[in-house]
Amino acid sequence: MIYSENKNIRVAAIAASVPENIIDFRARMEDPEEDPKYIKNFMRKTGIEYKHKAGMDQTASDFSYTAAKQIETAGKYKPEEIGVLINITQTPDYRTPSTAMALHKRLGLSKDCIVFDINLGCSGFVYGVAVAANLLENINAEKALVLVGDTLSRGRITSKKKRKSNTSLLFGDASVAVLLEKAPDTGIRSALMSDGEGHKALSTPYNAWKHPEGPEGVPGDDIAVFNFTINEVPDLIRKFLEKAGTSMEDYDDLVLHQANMMIMKNVAKRVGMPMEKVPVSLDRFGNTSGASVPLTLVDKYGEANEDREISLITSGFGVGLSWGVVDFRINVKDILPLTVGHDHYEDGYPDDFEEDE
Repeated sequence: MIYSENKNIRVAAIAASVPENIIDFRARMEDPEEDPKYIKNFMRKTGIEYKHKAGMDQTASDFSYTAAKQIETAGKYKPEEIGVLINITQTPDYRTPSTAMALHKRLGLSKDCIVFDINLGCSGFVYGVAVAANLLENINAEKALVLVGDTLSRGRITSKKKRKSNTSLLFGDASVAVLLEKAPDTGIRSALMSDGEGHKALSTPYNAWKHPEGPEGVPGDDIAVFNFTINEVPDLIRKFLEKAGTSMEDYDDLVLHQANMMIMKNVAKRVGMPMEKVPVSLDRFGNTSGASVPLTLVDKYGEANEDREISLITSGFGVGLSWGVVDFRINVKDILPLTVGHDHYEDGYPDDFEEDE
């Protein structure tokens, strides 16, 4: 594992934003065009009952913008203080430039800023925090923003007449913003791992440069992903605890990527954390990819408004294959209430155009 211990860096604020549209799977069972047995079996296997789905006029960056602005409005940062902006997404606005550049403009950040995207899925939060913390520790800036979001449920328009998405049930749409800052007597620890041998287990290989045409996604290898998760993730958590000199009893919560209930229960059991200390948001938001860990924290603590510090150990895992662990302390009052995002960026590019011959 690649282990980092960043001293005098803390998570200063967390915010999350979701679409207004809520999909109720129980209601879908009454739809004559749906197979009620299939929907019922899906809910039983995954634990998902509701999710939020973006409209075709909003992208993940719109919800990331809303979450970041919420933190700014709360007085946690000024635009000129941000020296690092990292945007983690599998559903970027553009092929080039990175979506982070558009967000840099929208947020009004200074030119004195490191700005880039990371193409990661369900491990996005832990990777983003680890990368930002290591950068921040070694540069002359005081604060960093990590934005994580996807609109996998929304899908894409693959022709003028038809929308396609093979992830319409499992994935929900959401984005989060995480503010890191330099502060004395604080710290963030992380451990990251990758295995490119499993890159086909979770893959959307078409409609990019290697395969310009094709379906939006492929089923992948569910069994391989399940076995990877319940073996590699607990093993990394145990190694992290040993390296950090901590135990599960030292943490208020184990916050896992919200993949499905079976995986979460297996991981919790294997590392010795009771499910009462494993918060769940999956049932109401679906699998929200890299945003799921901080979204779960917002779901649990966002309305609490308590002046109380908690100790958290978090883990994200998925596409790559990639997985990681991050632990940190945060004051509950710095976890902001959930917002519904209505922002939409008009970038000026036309959607109606004729192809070159």
